[in-house]
Amino acid sequence: MKTKHSFSPILLPAIRAKMGDRWYYTATMTFGELAASVQRVDAIHEKAELKTWIQRQLRPERTQQIVDYLRSQKERFFNALVLGIYEGDPEWSSVAIHENVKLKGHILTERETNAFGFVSLSGEESIFAIDGQHRVEGIREALASEPSLKDEDQTVIFIAHKTTNKGRERTRRLFSTLNGYARPVQVSELIALSEDDAFAIATRRIIDEYAGLNIQFVPLLPSVNIPAHEKTCITTVVGLYLLTQYLAPPEIHKVIKKLKIGPAKKENIDAVFDSASQFWDALKANVAPIREVLGSNPENALASKYRRGDGGHILFRTVGLAAFARATRTMMDNGQTVKQAVSALAAKVPMELDDEVWREVLWRPATKTMLHKYVRLAKNIMLYRVQAYPHPEESLFKEYSRITGRTYPK
Repeated sequence: MKTKHSFSPILLPAIRAKMGDRWYYTATMTFGELAASVQRVDAIHEKAELKTWIQRQLRPERTQQIVDYLRSQKERFFNALVLGIYEGDPEWSSVAIHENVKLKGHILTERETNAFGFVSLSGEESIFAIDGQHRVEGIREALASEPSLKDEDQTVIFIAHKTTNKGRERTRRLFSTLNGYARPVQVSELIALSEDDAFAIATRRIIDEYAGLNIQFVPLLPSVNIPAHEKTCITTVVGLYLLTQYLAPPEIHKVIKKLKIGPAKKENIDAVFDSASQFWDALKANVAPIREVLGSNPENALASKYRRGDGGHILFRTVGLAAFARATRTMMDNGQTVKQAVSALAAKVPMELDDEVWREVLWRPATKTMLHKYVRLAKNIMLYRVQAYPHPEESLFKEYSRITGRTYPK
């Protein structure tokens, strides 16, 4: 056991409840109380067993995201932390609820009568986060630079933990339950709901306002990839969301992580929306199939002409469109307009997946499947075709040979 940690006694208003064979207590703590009382698991236990099996490893980048969120977002909110508690002398004191004029006509059961009360912590308890370790560390780090946050309230759920083998087993089971059965929010859902992520807001605005990119052409699918049964869509919501990031101007790219956290500013949303809109304008002007499909009735399912089981047009596949957008951005960063970049690429880049250059880069003919991990190579091939590849051509040929097992076709 490591050096004993103690904190000032705390009295917390709480609700006591039971689920299965677990009693638990839902309370609120201030950020200051959390920072003072909750420890990291590896600060409490020498044994690797608890560190390995109670929690995942802390990721500094995730903690920093939370710090940035707390500093910048006025409408901040976290869901409840689940805290394991043992040692010391925690006490539950119920506050009995009896007849009240406002409860007239309601018969209170023993559960309702004794559910409310206080959890009293002596300061000698060992407390650690079973679920919410990154939030606790983020709160602790945010307080170091923003002490005014110390009085903010956070909901917590206390669970008893015992340091026996059986107790560790119960806590591990609880951790796996919390992380295994609670379905994480999908990226597509975050894009549809976020009011902080400038790219998500711009993506929704494109679908709402840009002619031809309505929800039928850009469906709310959970993945970036387009399912085989989809006959109408150009890309997916996740694919469009990623495009807004690829196409964003350099000043936006420098702060891309910050713009996902928020709060979202109108000028940034406008910049992201404008860059994406100009790209689609240029596509419609220079790529006939894109112009045809975006100008059609979705019910006609014209996209199925260009996205077929035997291949089809590269811009009707999310990975091909991503590579094309990234090549466009590179050319724009080197001084070309979006119209010039898209025009050059559309004229020089092979647009059919069955072209030899895309074999084992974007397309595997033997299985008739798309390849998604070589988007950077696909982008570089596109730049090479328009004489905009920024490195010696031998480096491209070497990478192409390593990935495909063939020499670059000339």
